[in-house]
Amino acid sequence: MMRRIVWTTLGAALLVVAITAAWTQTTNTWRGGHGPFWFHHGPMGFVARELDMSETQKSQIKTIWEGEPANISELVRELASEQKEMDALPFQDGAPNEGRMQDISARQGATLAKLLAEKEKLTGKIYSEVLNPAQRTKADELRKDWNSHLEHVADRISNATEK
Repeated sequence: MMRRIVWTTLGAALLVVAITAAWTQTTNTWRGGHGPFWFHHGPMGFVARELDMSETQKSQIKTIWEGEPANISELVRELASEQKEMDALPFQDGAPNEGRMQDISARQGATLAKLLAEKEKLTGKIYSEVLNPAQRTKADELRKDWNSHLEHVADRISNATEK
């Protein structure tokens, strides 16, 4: 049980960091005016390169992304607030209050679910409005590769805990 909570918390923290990094770097300020993180060396740069996106497509995606900030920003703030609550839990006999921890974890799970739903809406919008059929096929392959990678990571974690 504790392992699941730790992994959930770690996953939530990583998601917050990833979204925050992507969010802040779209403003050109961190990169000295060399363009946003979104299409350079980060994950979206990889995807743009793999899908052979044109500059027009990149700007369309950037426009779509910039249309989403209020909702995503609020969800990230909510997740951060929940994490602060989790971090503030007092420890009693070496463990935090189990009931309170479960309550916060449930709320974090709901917030993560909302963030994932927003991600899928954004992905759907990009698929339908930006990508051509060949790029959609390639994007589907990349998603399958990512899912395979996640399964591999899960197997490695499982094998490490069995030893």
